[in-house]
Amino acid sequence: MFTKLFFSCFLLIGLLGCRDERAWTSADSWYNPPPSEIYPLSGWQTLDYTQVYQVTAAQQPAAEALLENAAILELTPQQAAELIGRPLGDHPTAKPYLARGVYLNQGGFSVYVKDRQILVSHSSLGHGPVPMKRQALVLQLNQFPQEVFVTCSMAE
Repeated sequence: MFTKLFFSCFLLIGLLGCRDERAWTSADSWYNPPPSEIYPLSGWQTLDYTQVYQVTAAQQPAAEALLENAAILELTPQQAAELIGRPLGDHPTAKPYLARGVYLNQGGFSVYVKDRQILVSHSSLGHGPVPMKRQALVLQLNQFPQEVFVTCSMAE
């Protein structure tokens, strides 16, 4: 009797669309999704991939410590090179910034810019919810953003 009732309730919840469809089992404190009204990203520009660098695994703890109280901060070119393990690409009008990022599985980061806002987004593939993980990034931006959104997604 209990099994039949449980199955009926589970089926009803699924049919009503009330299931929790999140791709993560726990959200990290760096997760800061944008308000839903910004979608679709009309007027947002995609930052060129040559201006987005992942901090090396060896430097990740130091980067996390720097980002403890801020979602983004300006770096010197020397600091940026140390964090990513190589010199920055040549983008004369851009300055290096250390920014927060989160991810679920292997995939890729995209950064979108509009006015003084940025959206750091990671897309990955997977088959079930997993905990969010942190990934600090060095971004070459033309100006310091006043608002930073950090999000991730997963497709099957």
